[in-house]
Amino acid sequence: MLTDIQRLQAMGLDVWQLRHPAIYDQTHEVIQLPDACQLLLVCDTPLSEKDAWLFGNILKSMKLRPEQARQLPHAALSALGEHRLTWCWYIDTPDVIIDGVRRLDSIPLAQMHDNPTAKRDLWRQICQYD
Repeated sequence: MLTDIQRLQAMGLDVWQLRHPAIYDQTHEVIQLPDACQLLLVCDTPLSEKDAWLFGNILKSMKLRPEQARQLPHAALSALGEHRLTWCWYIDTPDVIIDGVRRLDSIPLAQMHDNPTAKRDLWRQICQYD
């Protein structure tokens, strides 16, 4: 599902003016990721300690450090500002897709611990970009 801004950009409109700006909420917060953030994990539930351990190991295999990754819930993606992401990893089906980044899709990390097939599928997705 595209946001209004993404629709305008898809039509090639980079500059626009609102006819009735008062009807839009002026307090809309924009989420700014740190410049060093290269991977965004889109997941609605906080990671348990065990999940964070697995996530850290996956990051290492991708040659990324924990400080280069952030987690946001699906609902926050529409508020994402300018970024320098390389990867976006979606847990469950996303409503908003971040364009221009490498996309990964998987089951929740909590279900991945004892599921070698899911781990292998994720690894194949990662390797397809090499």
